[in-house]
Amino acid sequence: MEIDAVDKLVFHVIEKVSEDESDLDKVVEFVISLSRENSISPHTLLKLSFIFSNEKMYMEKYVISRASALLFSGEVRENAHMEAGKTASLLGLREHAAREFKEILEEKSENVEALCGYGAVLVEAGELNNARVQYEKALKLNPFHVETLCNYGCLLYRLNEPDEAEEAYKKALLLDPAHVEAHCRYGVLLYRRGQKTEAGYHYTRALELNPDHVESNFRYARLLEEKGKPLEAETHYIVALKADPENPELHLYYARLLAEHGLIHGARVHFRYALKISPDNVEAHCEYARLLARFGHRHEAEVQYKKALELDPGHFGSLSGYGELLKEKGQYAEAEKICRQAECFRRDAW
Repeated sequence: MEIDAVDKLVFHVIEKVSEDESDLDKVVEFVISLSRENSISPHTLLKLSFIFSNEKMYMEKYVISRASALLFSGEVRENAHMEAGKTASLLGLREHAAREFKEILEEKSENVEALCGYGAVLVEAGELNNARVQYEKALKLNPFHVETLCNYGCLLYRLNEPDEAEEAYKKALLLDPAHVEAHCRYGVLLYRRGQKTEAGYHYTRALELNPDHVESNFRYARLLEEKGKPLEAETHYIVALKADPENPELHLYYARLLAEHGLIHGARVHFRYALKISPDNVEAHCEYARLLARFGHRHEAEVQYKKALELDPGHFGSLSGYGELLKEKGQYAEAEKICRQAECFRRDAW
């Protein structure tokens, strides 16, 4: 019976993708084999994909979507590839995502959504000019595709073409005034121009539409800090961290806020977590060391400065901070040596 085969399929997929070094393509092969042996219908596989998505089991969703794309043809195949590509992008599986979008484009080169998705993958890979080609081809086919306009605006901003980026954002928001990402990204552009009131409007508009939007909460929190509103800023950092608890940048900025206001215990918690997620972050090691030194934890501060300097021997902040710490400990000869190094690196930087 199909239901028994589906139970077996679901159990195997969940078990295999949970393994540390799971080969997703092998799991896809299993799904294809079992589906053929038991005549599992496209409708059933698509339903499974939907269930996995609702449960936020995105690895499992990718496997089912990829298998569906390889099993079936026509519009079902195209849609399955699209779901697999979007899911792989969400998971940060850049090569898998690129494969899905490219396979769509091989069969249907004018698929605007696939061009947009492939462009986004190329941006993540640093292939900005190639991404531009994809976005411009998509917009030539459909000048009103909002997702592409928003992504194109982000790309133009990165390419230092702010006026063109602004035009893309404005067009996206004219077509879809409720597009959260466009509001957020346009807010970033305005902020960098010094138009902070206008930036604040777009951040708050994004948050009205999606109160849990991580980037908008983060950006608005930073803006509120600048305005001298730390308690309001903290509220938005906390919302962002609840939505994305493994984001090291969020932990780092929240730690800075707490440290600035003397909340050492909370700051230490978030500096440590930022470094647990991103142990090679030199700035985080340096700032954590400063906090520890400021509150008399000299030994721990020294450990952090040394880690920062192992990662970047010329990091001025760490060298100067470590030099000051050594002076406080009475190690004047070593302090002088470190301070000379700091000055040399600063002169070289000039």
